[in-house]
Amino acid sequence: MLPDDRQLERAVDLLSCMAHPVRLAVLVRLHRRGPASVSTLTEELDVEQSALSHHLRNLRGARLVVGDRDGRRVVYRLHDAHIGCIVDDTLDHSGEDQEEVADG
Repeated sequence: MLPDDRQLERAVDLLSCMAHPVRLAVLVRLHRRGPASVSTLTEELDVEQSALSHHLRNLRGARLVVGDRDGRRVVYRLHDAHIGCIVDDTLDHSGEDQEEVADG
């Protein structure tokens, strides 16, 4: 059975949100190294804090990340394990040898 139009639209929105180098880097970082604050992500990913905040807002809106308050700071983590699987599969597929992909 094929997904309905609404589910397809939500999937497209999710993939569109991931389709930015900074947002994908945030997801990879959170998946591989665990939760992190904005200051940690800013430093590790070498992104301006204002730009990172904008990307995190998009990721939260797409339900890709969750921000947990810890005192005055917010610590971000992946929304659920599915996101890590999507990240891993995307990176694995993008790293495949092009000849191998063409041969099928």
